[in-house]
Amino acid sequence: MQIRKFLNLARALSILLAAWAFTCAMPAHAADILSGTATASLNKDGKHLYLHAGSHNFELAQFEDHRATRTVVVEGAVEHKLLVNDDIGANGDQTGTVSLVIHPIVQGEFGSPLASRTMPGDEIKLDSPEGITVITYGCCAESSARDELNLGTLKTMYVSSEGAPFTTYTILGKPARGRLIALYLTLTPVDDEVLGKDRSAVGLITLSGEGDTLQRIRVHLKEKAARDTAMNWSLEAGWQGTTGKLDNHTVIDPSKPAAPPIYEWKIDDTNAIALPLHNDRLDIAAAKLPPDVTLESLKP
Repeated sequence: MQIRKFLNLARALSILLAAWAFTCAMPAHAADILSGTATASLNKDGKHLYLHAGSHNFELAQFEDHRATRTVVVEGAVEHKLLVNDDIGANGDQTGTVSLVIHPIVQGEFGSPLASRTMPGDEIKLDSPEGITVITYGCCAESSARDELNLGTLKTMYVSSEGAPFTTYTILGKPARGRLIALYLTLTPVDDEVLGKDRSAVGLITLSGEGDTLQRIRVHLKEKAARDTAMNWSLEAGWQGTTGKLDNHTVIDPSKPAAPPIYEWKIDDTNAIALPLHNDRLDIAAAKLPPDVTLESLKP
């Protein structure tokens, strides 16, 4: 119990530090920061006292849009409502709220926003031109979740669990195409948002490329306490190789027909989910699955 309280206290402190760091820490290119503010206030809500902590920042970014480079200002805000009591370490999840707006710069002036979005989250990381990462901190037995957003549209490209590897492949051609496979596994604070209310849903495999989601596969476990069981699965994943080890990258040459590469998720020492790659998609119909595990194709 004392360990759990310590972990909750550490999480609450990390939220406050992240809000301060997002505003105050200067990145490598300090000139990209236009301005930033941080606020904190104490407010009563009924019988309870809460600390409202927020940070608000603006950063320059660029991305390719139909072969043209667009320069934008990313407006990001993170707000937390933290319960103040005699044992703040026992308060559990207190996930914050992230708000984002993409402002284009057109002929030296701000244009109409390209996109805006509000979502659960505790931290914002900008990786121009790749995208924006919204991180939701896990508490106690939970893992943190990372939601990768398209820089121009703020649509989710993929969601991954903390510690989950990214598996990639390149399709040769003119131009060559790059792909990324992300892995999400319960238990995180955003399970219901990512997996839905069906408690048999325990994981998500997402194939993305060129700033968009190409394929989503939801993983189900037919077991009474499915999420409690699956949270102990391994996150080891990659392409099957000739050495027995999993590779994190492979190259596909359409001019040289070959056996399709197989993406494998080793859930434990003896069981794995294996998916062949056909025509730039993971083939659910040809998948090899452990007992009681099923796959569901979702709309990208």
